[in-house]
Amino acid sequence: MAGLSNTVSRREMNQPNDLEYRIPIVDALNGFVQRIGQVMAWSNVLLIGIILVQVVLRYGFNNGQVYLEELIWHIYAVGFMFGLSFAITNDSHIRVDIVHMNLSRTAQHRWEIFGLMFLLLPFIVVIFLHSVEWVYYSYQIGESSQNPTGMPYRWVVKSVIPISFALLFIAAIARLIREITLLLHLAREPEEPYPGRVSMLRHLFRVQEQSDDVTRTTDKHGEG
Repeated sequence: MAGLSNTVSRREMNQPNDLEYRIPIVDALNGFVQRIGQVMAWSNVLLIGIILVQVVLRYGFNNGQVYLEELIWHIYAVGFMFGLSFAITNDSHIRVDIVHMNLSRTAQHRWEIFGLMFLLLPFIVVIFLHSVEWVYYSYQIGESSQNPTGMPYRWVVKSVIPISFALLFIAAIARLIREITLLLHLAREPEEPYPGRVSMLRHLFRVQEQSDDVTRTTDKHGEG
């Protein structure tokens, strides 16, 4: 265990942390997803309020409402679904790093790219396409709760699925761009420095090294 610890420590000392780098196009995409996620996070406050009302009605007045019970389920789903894309943007989703953490930085980026391209993105596309059909069918038949006193317009809550998966797609694309750019940045020797004038497209995909006070722009293929 000590040997493994020392190996990881040396690796961490010799290789820069990915969090020290930023890429403008990735920041823009992540910022868009995070702003929506932060707004939708307030649904949890609404959820707590409805739960309190339902508890008081049920146990205080013996008059629990079915539509409130269903609304609790729906709002919980909203917070969870929009939280998926938010977690991708800041890498806070649950993952198993037993093998990943012991790989070289280059191998880590390659595995991330493989997982994004052949696992996550295809899954997102399949669910998105199917969920659009579910929402349309639900709207077409006027689907509502099977309980007579339940909530109508079931298509509204079902529409959360394609919307949240569209955001998840944007977050996954941003992560893919980041992994590919950092792979090129870390795995190749530096080339000639950028000229004085840099195109907007190149600027968006440039890797920038950030410190506590100053963000320093570097070549996407590495520093000298």
